[in-house]
Amino acid sequence: MGKQAIIFGATGAVGSELLNLCLNGDRYQKVSVIARRAAQVSHDKLDWVEADFDALNNLAPIPGLAGGDAYCCLGTTIKAAGSREMFRRVDFDYVLNAAKFSKKCAVSNFSMISAVGANAKSSNLYSKTKGQVEQAVMAEQLNALRILRPSLLKGEREEFRLNEEIGNLASLLLSPVFYLGLRKYQPIDIKKVARGLYESINDEIGTSSVHIYESDELQAY
Repeated sequence: MGKQAIIFGATGAVGSELLNLCLNGDRYQKVSVIARRAAQVSHDKLDWVEADFDALNNLAPIPGLAGGDAYCCLGTTIKAAGSREMFRRVDFDYVLNAAKFSKKCAVSNFSMISAVGANAKSSNLYSKTKGQVEQAVMAEQLNALRILRPSLLKGEREEFRLNEEIGNLASLLLSPVFYLGLRKYQPIDIKKVARGLYESINDEIGTSSVHIYESDELQAY
């Protein structure tokens, strides 16, 4: 069998777009999805695995995934999670568990979504958690790690996110400012982030095993 991929968070806005790219492109012969709820799509290439992200360490490695690619699109907000603790559980614990499981499957590439402004020393819980999980995943010493840091996302979502809508409205008023060295803070389309994940997996990242893509780089996809 040819190259395989695994996606964590394929039911979210970015993840569902990425899943479509992986299933409908010719790069992968098989695409595995780890999800907590039943499959909502069907495809000849798709292998949907229902599993709890808390228990990925108990999940057996997926056959044939060695040498393949892993994508992590997991992420939430404090409002959607219901508490600061649950937010950290998703954005830190689940993401790190996904990285560890991917390593156990011997993938060649691991790509994850973080956020603009990620900083482990930030006083802001969101930015701090994103920075901390970046460091934790780096410590796993994966073969090749790509970290994408998109700004506020724009596009169709199942859930309404007030802060992102406010940010998108503000971006219309601040458009000229984004071309004065602040373009990485410009809201970015969900489809561009998904395309960035998909296309950047083949980028050479040099002698370092880690490459970080800021939001302005992702605007090019």
